[in-house]
Amino acid sequence: MLIVGILIGVVGFLLINNTFLNNPVINWSFVTSIFLWLLLIFVVILTDSNESIKEELGTIIKEHIGETRLLKKEITLLREVMSKKKK
Repeated sequence: MLIVGILIGVVGFLLINNTFLNNPVINWSFVTSIFLWLLLIFVVILTDSNESIKEELGTIIKEHIGETRLLKKEITLLREVMSKKKK
């Protein structure tokens, strides 16, 4: 994802810069092109951050499942101990 983001940034900058050097007039189409290019970079950054968050959540969920199993075993053992004390 990092390579794609860098390529989008560099290629977009080169294309916009080349267009401006050929026709140094700032008009609405030029402003729109810059805005869309920045928006595309923003979307790539959001996509990458979402991917990172997804990976971290996967790890956290696996740890949570393990802790839940341990708690279940502990509750079972405590019930056994309590039932032995009552007898």
